[in-house]
Amino acid sequence: MRKVDRSGVQVPASLQNVAAGRKFADLSRAEKDQIRDALQAIQLARCAYCERRTATDPRDGHIEHFRCQADHPQLDLTWSNLFWSCNDETSCGKFKDGCVRAGGPRVRFNPGDLIDPANEDPDEYLLFVTDGTVQLKEGLDDAEGSRARETLRVFNLSESAYLRKAREDAVQPYVKIMSLLVESAPQLLQAYVASEQPKVADVPFSAVIRHFFRDYI
Repeated sequence: MRKVDRSGVQVPASLQNVAAGRKFADLSRAEKDQIRDALQAIQLARCAYCERRTATDPRDGHIEHFRCQADHPQLDLTWSNLFWSCNDETSCGKFKDGCVRAGGPRVRFNPGDLIDPANEDPDEYLLFVTDGTVQLKEGLDDAEGSRARETLRVFNLSESAYLRKAREDAVQPYVKIMSLLVESAPQLLQAYVASEQPKVADVPFSAVIRHFFRDYI
């Protein structure tokens, strides 16, 4: 999970000067495609929550309302409330909208208790570890810690076995290279990190790689 920067893309025309009473369901396919293309551009075709790569094919993801349409109809066509999410039923947007705890009843949540990647930096709350797990960042107060835990729960970013393995696989090549450098050429560590940081900033599951590099800056 990482902060989504919308500054490089113009707000889609269909979301500007919206007529009173118009809803997301009223948009044409072309208008929805325009929104999708803009979201994929700023997110580099990655899910806003788990960071996995999605294809440009619209069937590989969906336009996700951070605050759901049913409970927040006034945000139905609000640009800052829209993200591109993967279609995994066990995590991210679809899991949030169902928000079903395995074997248990439907669990409601307050979207204000979640980290909003359009307006907040998840790096201030979450630490992605090289074994694929996610921890709370040290130094959070009670309220911040509660929001971090709720974000992990509602999007199922911590308990998903797939996401754990995917994050671990993404960072392991860098772990191996850094281990070799520590043994054979420690003087090159910082130079290597400096050269790689710009390259990995926008790759799938970049958070775990960025957080791993922090120890060598």
